[in-house]
Amino acid sequence: DGLYAWISDASTSEGNSGTRLLTFTVQLSQVAGAAQTFDIATSDGTATVAGNDYVAMAASAQSIPAGMTSKSFGVTIKGDATLEPSETFKVTLSNVAGPATVLDPQAIGTITNDD
Repeated sequence: DGLYAWISDASTSEGNSGTRLLTFTVQLSQVAGAAQTFDIATSDGTATVAGNDYVAMAASAQSIPAGMTSKSFGVTIKGDATLEPSETFKVTLSNVAGPATVLDPQAIGTITNDD
C-alpha cells in the first residue's frame, strides 16, 4: 500500500534537578527507497521555554535515510522541585520532502510532574 510518515507523542517525568531527554520518533510505515527529509521545531503549550520547562528546538533539518524506517531525536527537559500540574509542548514537522505522505505532523510532549 502507501508509504506514510508520522511523529509519535512522548512523555517523561521532569525530575527534581538537572536535565533529561524526552525522545520523539518520526516513523515510516515501511522502508523507503529514498530519504525522507523534514524540519522539526518545538513550540510552547502549558510548558514554556521562558518557564524553564524545556529547551526549545528551532527548525532543525533531519532525515530518515533510504533503507531505514525511523529517526529519533531528543528535547531537553529541565527538572525542578516545584509542585505544578503536568505540562505539555508541541513538536512539529515541516518542510517535509520525500516519498512518504505525512499522516500526523505534530506530537505532544508531556512533562509529568513528580514533585
